[in-house]
Formats: sequence, structure tokens, C-alpha cells
Amino acid sequence: MEIKLLQGDCLELMKDIPDGSVDLVLTDPPYKLIGGGRKNTILPSRNTPFTKSGECFANKTLPFADWMPEMYRVLKPSRYAFFMTNDRNMKDLWESCENAGFKFCEVFVMSKNTAVPGCYFYKSCEFILMFRKGAYKKLEFFGTKSVFTVKMPTGKNKNHPTEKPISMLQEIAEITTKEGNVVLDPFRGSGTTGVACVNTNRNFIGIELDDKYFEIAKRRISEAQNKSEQITI
Repeated sequence: MEIKLLQGDCLELMKDIPDGSVDLVLTDPPYKLIGGGRKNTILPSRNTPFTKSGECFANKTLPFADWMPEMYRVLKPSRYAFFMTNDRNMKDLWESCENAGFKFCEVFVMSKNTAVPGCYFYKSCEFILMFRKGAYKKLEFFGTKSVFTVKMPTGKNKNHPTEKPISMLQEIAEITTKEGNVVLDPFRGSGTTGVACVNTNRNFIGIELDDKYFEIAKRRISEAQNKSEQITI
């Protein structure tokens, strides 16, 4: 198993990834948030700063269209890409995928045990768009439902404002790849995708720009590797 942890701008670092060398793209890309009519400057339950620009991280959010062609280039033919999003950004993300050449496969609902206020209703779900490059390829396992009911990381177990459950990412990796395949996450955050790859014996390439989360991801993935080695022994 090979784990590559890269720090920097994904648009620059992905240039070094060969064409058609990745078996799965699995990522939770950054996107701008909306205020939902709220006047306060903190998003409830996330303790995340909200600004008029919609940015909730220190680095400026890249438009989907800027990096999507690179996702398509590095992915092998007949392989899959999963992009996490919310309802407000789904249209732009979907269009960027299709404009880059991807073919739509499925929309998954991530039903959460937490919720945040919105303009009309409390938001208790997010979405995952599944696309493919080229022709259809049979999945490794069949029978997974299109709704993931998940328990979100909270409290001391939460390493990132938008962190996703490891179990869900492991399931996606196992459904779409074999052991030893290469998984790419160009927006690695706190490294949850990397931990999922360690736990399922997949090779991993993760890119993160933020210093804080780069170090958190290194620690979490290292801990997962040590645990895996102990189990193997």
C-alpha cells in the first residue's frame, strides 16, 4: 500500500499525476456557503465562520470548472468519481462534471443525524454525485442503497468543519475499487479519505493546501497505518 500526502495547490500538483492513472476520485470539494437569512456570523453546530463572500476557509474557493478537467484527465477509462455537495452547489458541480467529459451515474443522499438552519427547513442531508469516465464498468459489489444514513463526527472526534464519516468513504471505495487500486482526493481536508484507504488497503494520493489540516491528516493517516500494521501482525 502506497500513501502519498502532498501539500500545495491541487491545480499545480495534479500536473504531476499521469494521465489515466487513478482508479477512483473520492472527494468533498470546497464550495461557498450561503447565510440562509441568518444575521449572525457563526454557522450553528459547526462553529464555522461565515462571511458575506460565502468563504468558510482561509484559502479562496476554486470554481469547480477550474479543477474538474484535471479530475477527468487523471482518472482511468471506465472508472468512477464521487463528489460531495449540498443542494445549492449541486447544479454548478453537475454542469462542471459534464462539461469536463464525465457521464452521470447516480445521486446519493447522505442522511445525517445533525441539522443546520436554512431559509425554509433545517438541513439534515447532503448529496454525493457519482460520475464515470467513458464506458460502464461493473461495480465490485452490488446492492448498496442510494441513501447513506450516517452519524456525523462531533466533539473531540471531529477534526474538520465538513468532515465525513470514515465508514461511508470505506464503503464507496470497496464498492468501486479493488485492493491496491489508487484513490485520489485533491481536497484532502483532515484526511478521512486517506484513513478509509488505509483501512481497506487502497493506495492513496491526497492533496491539501491548508497547513493546519495537512498536519492533522498526516497524524490521522499515520495512526491508521500503525493500527493496520498491528492488526496484520
